[in-house]
Amino acid sequence: MLLKKMHVMFLSLLLIALLAGCGSGGGNTGGNQAANTPGTSQNGASGNEGSSSTEGATITVLNEGAVAIGVGVLSELLEKSKEKTIADETLNPRITEEDYNYTPGQPLKKAGVFPYYYQSIINEKMKSKNITVKTEDWGWGEPLIQKQTAGFLAKNMPDIIVGETQMPGFAQQGLLEPFPDDMAQEIREKVAPAAWKPMEYDGKIYGFASQPGVSSLFWNKKLVQEAGLDPDKAPATWDELLANVKKVTEAGKGKFYGGGVYAGPNAGGYLRYGTLLVINGGGFADDQGQPVFNSDANVETVQFLKELNANHPAGLMVNTTEGTYFDAFKKGQIAYLIDGPWRAIESSQIGIDYGMSQIPLSPNGKAGNITIGAAFHAVPKDAKNKEAAFEYIRAMYSEEIQQLIADTGVRSPVLKSVAETDAYKEAHPEMYQHYLAMAGNVQGLPTFKNSDSKVWQIFGEAVTKALMTKEDIKSILDDAQKKAEAYTK
Repeated sequence: MLLKKMHVMFLSLLLIALLAGCGSGGGNTGGNQAANTPGTSQNGASGNEGSSSTEGATITVLNEGAVAIGVGVLSELLEKSKEKTIADETLNPRITEEDYNYTPGQPLKKAGVFPYYYQSIINEKMKSKNITVKTEDWGWGEPLIQKQTAGFLAKNMPDIIVGETQMPGFAQQGLLEPFPDDMAQEIREKVAPAAWKPMEYDGKIYGFASQPGVSSLFWNKKLVQEAGLDPDKAPATWDELLANVKKVTEAGKGKFYGGGVYAGPNAGGYLRYGTLLVINGGGFADDQGQPVFNSDANVETVQFLKELNANHPAGLMVNTTEGTYFDAFKKGQIAYLIDGPWRAIESSQIGIDYGMSQIPLSPNGKAGNITIGAAFHAVPKDAKNKEAAFEYIRAMYSEEIQQLIADTGVRSPVLKSVAETDAYKEAHPEMYQHYLAMAGNVQGLPTFKNSDSKVWQIFGEAVTKALMTKEDIKSILDDAQKKAEAYTK
């Protein structure tokens, strides 16, 4: 409880930045995007040769919204960033010189200083390797994917790219450089799987996220208590969750409902209820990018979703606008939901007394999750300075960067030596639960072999139909599988 009270006021700005990577995309912050279109990068085409030395290298890195401080040479941006931030009258609460007095292991005084310290640590580590960092901004979401696709075709890419749901597909297409073997081994030993497992393909690691999100179960304690349930007890199984949801709906008498999970036909839905598919041994695609929509496990999961859907206002669970669903939780209209870690600080910020736990398991299920709001960094095959680029990524999982992330209390660090300490568990109990959820079977959304967007549309529409009609779920998913295979095989 102490964490909630301490962080409510000063972490709101960081929450906004971190949400930029959530769901189906977001607004990446930074400078002039038009100045950095593919084909005009200073890198130039270089084939598949990487620099064999970091000596005097200048690397170009695409901005990540949560830590961006502008576009240009990083060391020069840092000199201007602090002064500019303090003078920015739009910041609320306004950041002062005093707020920059950060001591590792202690909470940040204001969230707005997080990008400055993050980039300062990166810059010092790169300077020690005689590497200069230049940042570019290609936007986020669909505009970023379009620019990256054009850059790959032109063989003209930055040294480090960043993205979310598109990145595993780039790895599968052979467009990214695998991490060096020693680096991959170190990551596997020292880092939570959510930071790299979705970017593993054919035994190689192709990307890393310094502060990925995975989903957890959240609930409104007030509504749960009104239903006669223990507000501090997390449901451990799907049966327990469904029983709780039904009791809340009955107690609400049309004023509030049990809730469950957003299942709209879009990336926001797939990222949330996809975790239930994974837990139950199902999923979206096999390792060859072929759909597996009609598996027995998926049929069982969609049946569970259908039962949850009955405990929502009509149409809310499959609303095409995901914000409408999360607004219902914020307004106290639904009690339970599955979402990323930002739901914790936002709930505190608006005065919801919330519970947070790992997602309950199905009868034969095993713990699993899907990354959400994860900004994966990777080195393109055509990068000019590959060795220097990998030094940058090494800095992202350093003790210093991971301790800084821990001190925000908004997301959990991925480095085991930081997250598994008694000090972290005591200071950030909610985010330690999030850290635990980042272990084990953590996946990213897959890329289908052909016609990716069309195949996703087929699945999304099938699940919506299954939830909103009385038609047989197995028949609906069989039909979706048949339609999808017409595009992928």
